[in-house]
Amino acid sequence: MKIAIPTESGKISPHFGRCEEFVIVEIEDGKIKNKEVVENSARGGMHGVGTTAASIVGNYNVDILITQNIGPKAYYVFKQLGIEVYKCNTTSIDECIKLFLEGKLEKFE
Repeated sequence: MKIAIPTESGKISPHFGRCEEFVIVEIEDGKIKNKEVVENSARGGMHGVGTTAASIVGNYNVDILITQNIGPKAYYVFKQLGIEVYKCNTTSIDECIKLFLEGKLEKFE
């Protein structure tokens, strides 16, 4: 399973589309197998033409997005791609992953 988390300065970004980068976490057997940092070259959200933050994440074939906040257009893209979106209020990346694996995060609906 692959999880994408929008981040800034090593912490979870307060808004998906405006983050500096994404941490792509690969989980295998309930443990972190790999972490990759990907620049958000579309910083600024869904405004404009071409590459969007949602398409960047979608290109990494993630199964889950965990974020503090997300706009309706980006959420719709993930819904169409079959990517589940979860809300996490902590700013710690590791704590966020732990909470997800424990089933303690709420899904955006």
